Amino acid sequence: MRPFDLLFCIFAFIAYSDQGMAASRMRPAPVGAPSGAPREYTAFDESDLTSGFLRLAFGSDMQRLGESDDRIRKFDHRIAFRISNSGHVDRTEMYKRVLDDFIVRVPRIDAAVVDTSTAPDVIVRLVDAKDFVSALAAALGDSTASAFINQTNPRCTTRSRADELGHLLRADIFIVVDRGTDIFLDCAYHETLHALGLMNHADDIPWTTLNQRRSVGYLSVYDRAMLQMLYDPKIRAGMSRFDVQMLLPQIIQGLD
Repeated sequence: MRPFDLLFCIFAFIAYSDQGMAASRMRPAPVGAPSGAPREYTAFDESDLTSGFLRLAFGSDMQRLGESDDRIRKFDHRIAFRISNSGHVDRTEMYKRVLDDFIVRVPRIDAAVVDTSTAPDVIVRLVDAKDFVSALAAALGDSTASAFINQTNPRCTTRSRADELGHLLRADIFIVVDRGTDIFLDCAYHETLHALGLMNHADDIPWTTLNQRRSVGYLSVYDRAMLQMLYDPKIRAGMSRFDVQMLLPQIIQGLD
């Protein structure tokens, strides 16, 4: 084999080995990420963004038990987060920093932490592992909690509710706090993405936090793009997959 042909084959193998997908320009995990956090992909082509959005923003393998309709769900107003801690390790301030990361890096998301004088849109319950099941049962009822426990990671989960037009009304996040910082950060970013409307998982997409085979613990470039797309004003609650797909090329062109 000629040297040029050998070099070409090496580069082709490297490109193919990265799951045959087009994302590139990897960099180390950002400052503050868990010590074992994976490197971050930073560049995606239109097909990466389109296919990922249609996977993550439509349907759900668990988050909305018993609901099968396929449409966009999002908040259409300022999102009030209330943090309730009952764990022996108080990670309230850590979760606030996670939420601030979303607010600063995705300006289209208007959110704030509120106290008990304001009705919440999202309640974040920080609990010890031994209290995880009982916390779900107290908040969601025994039957719903049992269904969740049978399908979910016992470290964290989110239950979301929307009206008939696709407007998110409420999300309940449950995160275990006594399994270490790395697990907490992975859950906090993962479940906040769900609560904001990216309700599905995609275990074959290697650059999203919503791949359940990955432990990430930071807001990745890819997931930030997913939220920018979801909260673009042209994407409205209740839109169908077909309607959204027609808009995505224009929306993707406008991503920063």
